[in-house]
Amino acid sequence: MNKELLLSHMNSYQGISSMLREYSYDEISEAVVAVLNTHRSTLEHHPMGGYSKGKRSGAWQYVLRDLIQNIDYYDWVFTRLADEESKRVFTNLIQFRIVPDMQFIESAFDPVNHQYFDKTIVSCNTDEVFVDCGGFTGDTTEDFIRQYQHYKKIYVYEPSSDNIAACRENLKQYRDVEVHQCGVGEKEEKLIISGSGSSSSFVGAEQAAEDSDTIAIISLDGSIKEPVTFIKMDIEGFEIPAIIGAKHHIQKDSPKLAICTYHIISDIWEIPKLIDSINPDYDFYFRHYMKTQNWETVLYAIPKQKGDTAVEHRPEAAKAGEGQPKRIMAMAPYPRGWSNVELVKDCGLIPYLLHKNHGHEVTMIGADGKDYSNQKYIEGVKLEFLADGEEQTKLEYMAEHARQIDCLILRGCYSSNFNVANIYKQVNPEGRIYVGLDANSHWMDRIIWTEEHFSAFMDCCDVIATSCTAMQKHLNEKWPWKIERIFNGFYHFGRGEIKPDFDKKENIILTVSRLGTEQKMTNMLLEAFAAIAPKLPDWKLHLVGTVEKSFKGYIEAYFKRFPELKERCIFTGPIQERDALFEEYRKAKIFALPSSFEGGTPNVIAEALNASCVIAITKIDAYEDAIDSGRCGMACDLFDTEGFARILLSLCTHEDLRELSAHAYEHGSTNFNMEQIVARLNEMLFGGK
Repeated sequence: MNKELLLSHMNSYQGISSMLREYSYDEISEAVVAVLNTHRSTLEHHPMGGYSKGKRSGAWQYVLRDLIQNIDYYDWVFTRLADEESKRVFTNLIQFRIVPDMQFIESAFDPVNHQYFDKTIVSCNTDEVFVDCGGFTGDTTEDFIRQYQHYKKIYVYEPSSDNIAACRENLKQYRDVEVHQCGVGEKEEKLIISGSGSSSSFVGAEQAAEDSDTIAIISLDGSIKEPVTFIKMDIEGFEIPAIIGAKHHIQKDSPKLAICTYHIISDIWEIPKLIDSINPDYDFYFRHYMKTQNWETVLYAIPKQKGDTAVEHRPEAAKAGEGQPKRIMAMAPYPRGWSNVELVKDCGLIPYLLHKNHGHEVTMIGADGKDYSNQKYIEGVKLEFLADGEEQTKLEYMAEHARQIDCLILRGCYSSNFNVANIYKQVNPEGRIYVGLDANSHWMDRIIWTEEHFSAFMDCCDVIATSCTAMQKHLNEKWPWKIERIFNGFYHFGRGEIKPDFDKKENIILTVSRLGTEQKMTNMLLEAFAAIAPKLPDWKLHLVGTVEKSFKGYIEAYFKRFPELKERCIFTGPIQERDALFEEYRKAKIFALPSSFEGGTPNVIAEALNASCVIAITKIDAYEDAIDSGRCGMACDLFDTEGFARILLSLCTHEDLRELSAHAYEHGSTNFNMEQIVARLNEMLFGGK
């Protein structure tokens, strides 16, 4: 077996399974040696990071032998996974077991959802009885309480004497929490615990060190007499005995399970097989929560009969009338109504593509903003104007028309939307509400989310989304509602191929914004360009957009200071025609965004990436989404003019600028394709394809 054949088998789980059945340990080993350009002995003793507990070490040779010997069980697990994301993650983890390259772990890593409490998989209610096995210092229990504050009872088990004091101290402020200093296993017994690291570590008596403690082990069946609804386990290889010790609860109560499967080589298949043998009515999901290590792999077992929300389990409200055209209304949150430019941003693109691609009847409603020349780009979307944009006018309209609206689209968690959503749900409780939060961290962190009116508004919303990964993760950790990520994507209004030819690009740094506003920091960009211009004599700066009146004095003074830059800093004015604007993106090599803040991922980032522009950006909430971990751009701190100058200079002179540009297009067309984004939103709202 040569390395090319091995790599071709590695492209899919089915290929991996076929390879493990067809080829021997030695044949696969030699091919992996060739791929990694290493020695056989080095590979065989390579530590895999996880799998360090149990009778065999986590060296690579034992991992591969377990795969070959138990491929039937691995196949069984793969076929039982309940969603495509689990299958992808599981495949990544098996790829890593064969070729221990961290790219597979990075691909498996979930940067968004919260470990143990992934809201795409787990849902909880006010009757929740949560069991935290491996409580450490109480951190997981505190996470649970932040996510689901209206629980019924919590049991925490932690054997370490060092950890238990901190655990009790951290959790004493919360109601209905029992903390037990003991481990969890199959039966009551005494064991040795060694060390006080990040979690419990059990050893045999013959391994006990001088500082080892003897601790009690209990079974959950013996310890907890009431029904339980959710069990989490991260107990250093003791998961299987603990599951056996909880079999009566698992059989009778069908609790949700979040079980770590990275401590012992075979846990990844033995644990789901064991759960299935105890109670066959579970769906299985895999997620991985560490980017730099083969740790923190979690198996979620979700009871089928309880109907917990999951990625592939569409809500009943969405299934009703599945595939039928809907009547959708997008209501402007501002007294001014919708603006002309918003018609070609996500505000208008989502309604347009719900109509164009999915056949829905869509109306955008608000006060009359007068200029709507961009309406020609969203043909088929109706504009309806209210007498004014005041809240009372909106409420009266909603009370009269809510029954005729299948879905209400709102923008922002503004107080002006609160009563609108409430009236809509009162009149039409079966209707759906989608709210795009338009969120940035400064605003979201100032919201008192427990305040009654805010909570009532969020409870009304069926799909809640932010447009950047970091904000989604932050809010999912902080708030009890499930927050989706809906990028502000790119839609090509023209015809034909949009992928630019790098050789036809010019040495242009481009920005597109409201020039001169405090938010957009245009002065910072101009100062940075002035600092690097002598080193880049053949580069120009193009600034597209309306110039604020208050900024015109700065521009005059700027050119007095740098008269040599007047021919190199081109203010084009606003460009309304979409083809002409996209041509500006196509010509540029670098797109610059030195903002002080943004409401998620800005539309201009999607436009720039799809034009294969390399990104220079400040560290706004969405900067990692924009530069894809440095694969297609660079970032500097907010308000750091010198830092922005450095990254501009570095990108303009980068020896791999062509490759960065190619990846920008790949990243943009894959992740910021507005048609794909709206198709996913349509699925979430209505179950449509």
